[in-house]
Amino acid sequence: MTDKTRENLLQSATEVFVKKGFSGARVDEIAREANANKAMIYYHFQSKEGLYKAVLLRQISVVKELVLGAAESERDPLRRLQSLYDALGRAFQASPALPHMMIREVLAGGVHMDSEVAGAFKGIVDVVRTSVEEGARAGLLRDVNPLFVHVMMIAPLILFNVSRPYRERFLPLAAPDVDPLSADAFHAQLEDVLARFLEPCEDARAPNSRSHP
Repeated sequence: MTDKTRENLLQSATEVFVKKGFSGARVDEIAREANANKAMIYYHFQSKEGLYKAVLLRQISVVKELVLGAAESERDPLRRLQSLYDALGRAFQASPALPHMMIREVLAGGVHMDSEVAGAFKGIVDVVRTSVEEGARAGLLRDVNPLFVHVMMIAPLILFNVSRPYRERFLPLAAPDVDPLSADAFHAQLEDVLARFLEPCEDARAPNSRSHP
């Protein structure tokens, strides 16, 4: 029963935190939605902060497993990056709570993203860094800051996933003659943007082929 109560609290807390954010969520509402006593939140998680962190870590762990599994299957650094962000976008679709919570944290200045939560993201950022560096050394990719690549890709993925109700309501009014953008089309175009951005210059492709006076 204890494990079931904990799971119910996590599920209810996820829904409430997505709708209202950390500040707007109330522990009595979370307990009521979970059909549990409010004291059980403090028993299992010590505080509202502890519950929020547990929700974040669980969401991240599921997404991270899917994303790293997709990336590890690719040897080519560009394909590895494309597979990583394609998997990330699809994981956001399957687990929409995480992009909603992430964008709330961005707007709040990341006040609840402590070192443990940040560490849970580390594996994804490490794949981006090693892929960019590997590709640049081999002359296959442009030598750029890996964090720029990550921000360039993750920001539109988050926005696309959290904006679905807005797009479905507003775009038919603002752009009635434009076909809706499907998730598959969005991911494909974003992968193309990544490939074009990371395309190396000629000097990077053939670093030893320069003529010298």
